[in-house]
Amino acid sequence: MAEWCADHLRNCEGWKSAGLELSTTSDENAKWLDACIRQLVSWSDCTSLGGFHTSIEKLVASDPEAIMARTFLVGLSGLGTEAAARNVEFAKKMDQLEIDAEKYGNAREKRHAKAAILWGRGKHHEAAIEWDKLLDDYPTDLIAVKFSHDAHFFNGNQIGKKNAIEKVIHKWNADLPCYSYLHGMYAFGLEECGIYDDAETQADRALQLNRFDCWASHAKAHVLEMNGRHKEGKEFMYKTEDDWRQGWMLASHNYWHTALFHIEYAEYESALGIFDREIANRFNKTNSLLDMVDASSLLWRLELEGVNVGRDRWRKIEHLSKFIDNHSIVFNDVHLGLAIYRQEDLETEKKLRNSLEKYSSLLSEDNAQISKTIGMPLYDGMLDFARCDYDTAAETMYPIRDKVVQIGGSHAQRDLFVQTLIQSCILSKDPKNWALTPELLVERETLKHDSLLGQRLADKFRALHPL
Repeated sequence: MAEWCADHLRNCEGWKSAGLELSTTSDENAKWLDACIRQLVSWSDCTSLGGFHTSIEKLVASDPEAIMARTFLVGLSGLGTEAAARNVEFAKKMDQLEIDAEKYGNAREKRHAKAAILWGRGKHHEAAIEWDKLLDDYPTDLIAVKFSHDAHFFNGNQIGKKNAIEKVIHKWNADLPCYSYLHGMYAFGLEECGIYDDAETQADRALQLNRFDCWASHAKAHVLEMNGRHKEGKEFMYKTEDDWRQGWMLASHNYWHTALFHIEYAEYESALGIFDREIANRFNKTNSLLDMVDASSLLWRLELEGVNVGRDRWRKIEHLSKFIDNHSIVFNDVHLGLAIYRQEDLETEKKLRNSLEKYSSLLSEDNAQISKTIGMPLYDGMLDFARCDYDTAAETMYPIRDKVVQIGGSHAQRDLFVQTLIQSCILSKDPKNWALTPELLVERETLKHDSLLGQRLADKFRALHPL
């Protein structure tokens, strides 16, 4: 599927002729850098290159001191939410890169290093600005394109995500590596800004150019969900499954989207089947926080629908204790807390909560400040719901509902919190919380049109609180 990645990999001269000169003199390093960013953008392995992880190993081995390669890896680790400044080894890598980039890097590499280090040290908004500035001067810089797109996603900046691609896409030639993938990225930015018709057009364009573009399939799934076209969405995901599932880094997430279409139709066994066959197994192979989020989110949504998913399914999301001090983005922490609590590992959940509270006092990191003002109340509210304290859950989450976007994620992902708040108000014993429900149902319907799940929530409210 991704064998095209190996075609015409750029050596040092190739990067230079593209206006993206590297300071390394190793043609092998230059080619492996090209191979890595192509596979990352396509979310897939190029088997003729040995796959993404092998390509990373060869990138490092080909020139361990190369500034742009090291910068790419620092950015990858930070934006992958697997490392942060509190990780001692990662902090050392950033410190040394900062020194070496200033001594040996060229002008573009210094700016890239600055952005990657800012992100790694928790200055997420400043990092996004730096990547966007790089795109002003180097619009075909694929590394800046990818990192800017991801940064805006984690920052909850929908407009930034759209605008960053919008300002460069017309400056690319169609024969440039990964050109088609820009249309999928643009589609997702447009969708998150509620510009659904244009988003679908861009997603379709990307898929016409490359049917294996799993990010474009993902963007189209978002459009179909937000527009209430659930039957069409389900059919689209199954029809194209053999295309997008080959993008292994995103396959679990696209299966998650497929399960959401089933949940809209109350097809719970089908959603559980996707969890059992695809999502749980993939997380235990990748141990990726993205896959953990999908697994936790799917089981929680099914429980909100009244489905008994069973403790054993929660326990399939394994080895979670190693993430409790990570705190790269609080979006992950909330999903982590839900999974650990549902596994009945109350001691580990308490450690996570205490660790998150301690981390939230760090004024030096953007995510720490967001964790303090939004993340902690959201975490507590979701756990209050898990403990069946619906009054407290409603009173804790309602005041922050318009600010939750700042923790990152997509509209579809954050709907988990919207659904939980609505259920909290419906199940609350306090009439003032009941009274909030109609407003919340309207807010959700305005964002997610023709939702069958939303209709079930409205029916539940009327059944429990008749006029």
